[in-house]
Amino acid sequence: MANLEIEVYADEIITPLTFNNKRKNILGICVLFVPVKDRFKLVNDLKNMRCLHSLNENWYWDIEQCPYKDTCKRHWHDSNNTEIHHEDIRISRASFSEKEISKKWLKYLINLNKNDKAIYFNILYIDLDKLKIDSFGKDKNHENIYNKFFRTAINYGVESFFSEYHKVIIHKVYHDTGNMEHHKYFPFLNLNKLNLEINKDISIINPQISFVNSDHRKYENDCLELKDASQVIQFVDLILGSISQNIYYLSDDALKKEVAMIIRPLTKRLIKEPSNIYNEYKYFKKQKISVYPKYIIEESKWLVKNLDGEMITEHKKDQFHTEIDLDMPAFDINQQSLKIFFQ
Repeated sequence: MANLEIEVYADEIITPLTFNNKRKNILGICVLFVPVKDRFKLVNDLKNMRCLHSLNENWYWDIEQCPYKDTCKRHWHDSNNTEIHHEDIRISRASFSEKEISKKWLKYLINLNKNDKAIYFNILYIDLDKLKIDSFGKDKNHENIYNKFFRTAINYGVESFFSEYHKVIIHKVYHDTGNMEHHKYFPFLNLNKLNLEINKDISIINPQISFVNSDHRKYENDCLELKDASQVIQFVDLILGSISQNIYYLSDDALKKEVAMIIRPLTKRLIKEPSNIYNEYKYFKKQKISVYPKYIIEESKWLVKNLDGEMITEHKKDQFHTEIDLDMPAFDINQQSLKIFFQ
């Protein structure tokens, strides 16, 4: 059995408490696992899809190096050199470049699935209304909850996706910048704790989380490593945002719904048929979506007798589940166009 060396890229989302008169209090974590041998191709593919020139298939950071610079315009190139951020994908805000690159990236993801080259990711949603929040400390409850379940998301993904390898070596963990960057334990101690908790066949070489700004332009004259990592962080944000839009219907914006529809068939199968090995998307043991907990924590306890006759408290074991629906209705862009035309 061979060893596998991987890198981890992660981002999170906190849903608004209410939308469409339905309460949601959800913390979402997306962890993407990239084998080191595949990292260059993934980053290069994401960068090349930034070019929207009909004849060009390669992206150049400097337009002067582009062989098609004479048939391109600098402001087109600069527009394509933008941050892809799911929050900004809305009709009133997104540029043409943001819209088209987002679509290309998600179609790329789907095509990899269909060609049996699926990108590994694990998405875990935490239903905060069903947790006993106080058990995670008096201060910074959300951050402490994220600490715990971030480790869970990584551990589950590695053990589920890469069990056929003799040893899985995690070289580095990248995370989008934000509140967790300033948490007392998260940047360093969290992965140290995970190193102690995980299977001996898994090891984390560098327990220091590398925080990456999702705007790669911040690294134009700085670190190439972080500039490349930023592309993947943007990709993670887009995947998590688009899947969350389908499941929790976080916005009624037509562009958000249009983009979400690209990944909707995959999302639906991941939650309805998570163990189906005969589907066209070939995601089994490569991609996962789950929710925790299934039951309110206080209602999931019961007293049982152990072998010594003592009464002890146990919890229901099946708290991670996929029994969720797609709250967002199916969206037809053609019908939307007709609706606007006849208004």
